[in-house]
Amino acid sequence: MKAFLLSVLSICALGAAEPAKAPAVALVGRLLEASGDKAEFLIKPSRHVVVTFLDAAGKPAARGERSVVVKVDGKDLALEPKPEGFLSKEPLAAKEPAPIVVQVRTTADDKPKNFRLTLNTAICGECKRAEYACICAH
Repeated sequence: MKAFLLSVLSICALGAAEPAKAPAVALVGRLLEASGDKAEFLIKPSRHVVVTFLDAAGKPAARGERSVVVKVDGKDLALEPKPEGFLSKEPLAAKEPAPIVVQVRTTADDKPKNFRLTLNTAICGECKRAEYACICAH
């Protein structure tokens, strides 16, 4: 009986000592964040680009007045507005690596927030995400 009570107390103590974990946000793309605005930049398997705006909890949020320009290797990518962001009309070219610039404006009068990344869809060996969205410190 003592062993049973000690086991139960040990399990309770371990559970209480474990720190609370932050809620995981199910992002698979690159998080773009500036001045409180958050967006996810994702390259789908079809090589179409999706930009989804996020609320403070990391859930998809309404696009509102926001606008986005995506330039790949210096050329504008045509985007189609969606309720929560934008979707590219054409897939990305096969050339990798290529520089990508994403410009996000909260309103038409705002100065754009620029994000620079490299088109590289190879999978990172550490975090298992595409290299353009890698979260490792390498």
